Amino acid sequence: MTGLIGSTAPLQDTFDCALLDLDGVVYVGAAAVEHAPAAIRVARAGGMRTVFVTNNAARTPQTVADHLTDLGIPTGPEEVTTAAMAAAALISAEADEHTRVLAIGGAGLRQAIADEGLHLVESATQSPTVVVQGFTPEIGWHDLAEAAYAIAAGAQHVASNLDASLPTERGFAPGNGALVAAVVAATGVQPRSTGKPGPEIFHQAARAGGAQRPLVVGDRLDTDLAGARAAQIPGLHVCTGVDGPTQVLRAVGARRPAFLGLDLRALSQPHPEPTRAEGWWTCAGAAARIEGEAVVLRRDGGDVTLGQHTNELDVDEVRAAAAAAWEASDVAGVDSVLPADFPHVRMVDQA
Repeated sequence: MTGLIGSTAPLQDTFDCALLDLDGVVYVGAAAVEHAPAAIRVARAGGMRTVFVTNNAARTPQTVADHLTDLGIPTGPEEVTTAAMAAAALISAEADEHTRVLAIGGAGLRQAIADEGLHLVESATQSPTVVVQGFTPEIGWHDLAEAAYAIAAGAQHVASNLDASLPTERGFAPGNGALVAAVVAATGVQPRSTGKPGPEIFHQAARAGGAQRPLVVGDRLDTDLAGARAAQIPGLHVCTGVDGPTQVLRAVGARRPAFLGLDLRALSQPHPEPTRAEGWWTCAGAAARIEGEAVVLRRDGGDVTLGQHTNELDVDEVRAAAAAAWEASDVAGVDSVLPADFPHVRMVDQA
């Protein structure tokens, strides 16, 4: 079973470099996630290096670094790895003297292509051999049409990532995957994707950080944590962005984190490993088991059913419940024994 592991020491002491997602982990839009800047400062002070790994291909590493610095997290561009950089590296590795690239995206994508010494063109009329597509809010119909024209004429299609949505201050908005889907609908050609959940972007970031014992940190199971599994790097899931405890409890094996925390303060905390005994999964003082399609918790007042008696769990209860749900799913040979309409679960702050 792919499940949670333990660390008796704080994660910042166990791992030498955190490969941190940005949107939903460090910031949401222009604002910092609560506790994130202070938690990163504490981790760095303890000797942990940081590399910021993002599927957002719109901004240059310098722009990202400046934003982080403005939020109280001093950062240089060498500490940023973007999906645009991963896409450019792939195209460069396969390029020859005839390669011409049409970049549909923002300044970050164009800079990454230029940094690899590739020949950029501006239109499908210039016979591009590769179309690379990355998110920027400024993309419009004419941009997508140019991509479709070039791909229909034989150009390869490379996407920086396939995230269907992205978090903003107002909620979730269409991401690069949604815009890529429009081009796919017009051409019938499925692109290759170079960002998360592919492993190479994490390997690239680990090299940039000189990591011997890296730790992936993210908020999305389908990109950050699936990518961590693919890269064979332990992953810490924090519940400050896209996926919360409900999604964690229903996670399939390839998307399960190795560690769970509420937010980035989890870097400075030890992580007890869930264990099984007498039909219960226990973690620190918490205990959980599965009864049919229900999660049952053992509390001082007796057994309570998640979704009926409570929707709030502390982190150790989520860890125990996740271990129980994952074991039951694996034994049953299904993605999840918990139904798709399983009640919303909230992780409460123990601090």
